Amino acid sequence: MPEALQLCPNDHPPFVDICAGHAQALTQLGYRVQTIFFESRAMAPASEATYAARNQIAQAIRRKPDLIVSHRYGSYRAAVALARRLSVRRHVAIAHEFGMFEKFSRRLRYRVERGPVRFAAISEPVRADLRAAGMATPALLPNPIDQAALRSALLPRSAARAALGLPASAFVVGVVGRLHPKKAPERAVRLFRRYRQADAAAHLVFVGDGPLRAELEGIADDGVTFAGFRADAKTLLNALDVLLSCSTAHEAFGCALLEGLAAGLPVIAADQPGPRFALGDEGTYFNTDDQLLDALRQRRERIPAKSRECSPKKIAAGVERHVARFSPPALAKRWAELLDA
Repeated sequence: MPEALQLCPNDHPPFVDICAGHAQALTQLGYRVQTIFFESRAMAPASEATYAARNQIAQAIRRKPDLIVSHRYGSYRAAVALARRLSVRRHVAIAHEFGMFEKFSRRLRYRVERGPVRFAAISEPVRADLRAAGMATPALLPNPIDQAALRSALLPRSAARAALGLPASAFVVGVVGRLHPKKAPERAVRLFRRYRQADAAAHLVFVGDGPLRAELEGIADDGVTFAGFRADAKTLLNALDVLLSCSTAHEAFGCALLEGLAAGLPVIAADQPGPRFALGDEGTYFNTDDQLLDALRQRRERIPAKSRECSPKKIAAGVERHVARFSPPALAKRWAELLDA
């Protein structure tokens, strides 16, 4: 049985699920997969994974790998050295963000060391970014979503709202993810203030933590909840009426947005290449502030009072087909094509 070794800097969401999806895909192709995280940042470390510092990877490996999969630049660097040390001839490095080789020093180091590495990207925009940096023929390996598992884990609406401390009958807009400049959460706060002038009972909830939290709490008005980091965030999606993303052009994909679709939520997103790749035609997009306000008002008007307690939400056939493009079996097909090539 061929062995695959997967390296990732940490297990903070969404990477613990991303790595699990890649392991599932490679297992379908007959690989035995070991995943090593360099550190744990989650509430509960992944039970199926190994944890080891970068300088202890070789000691933590159970069996010599036939394939190394590295996520993000830090893991890529560790994998280059490991592949050389163990004479591993297959290494796939997955870029999860723009600018993986933006620095000249990184491009120079790649040309000097190179090694048996093939690059892949989580989205078409990131793949174009790799090409622009001189990486030849990068593959496409989108982040996987296990739609069935996600939907089976959803809490009923009332329980999810109680867990987040949200009003039972309010129109709730949710922002899920890190409170980071690239996600522009301050825009959500500012525009929700305007929206609430016409719907005083509406609520905005941020599920996630990050460097902007204190600043956002300082400018937020009534009706805004900061739930902090929740390891169970995916199970609470039924608490929302709308999932909102104000992310900038630096957003490379948007796992939370795809999870929102899988949960049956309407998703409204700033029109940026990464989120558009993840959502396709199933998302509602905005460029201007007024467009976002109109989208929220239209969504609110489409929710009859009697349907607000329905849970789980139904998911349209088109959305289901779209999300299926990002499933572990779909990812397994992409892996098979890549490894055959």
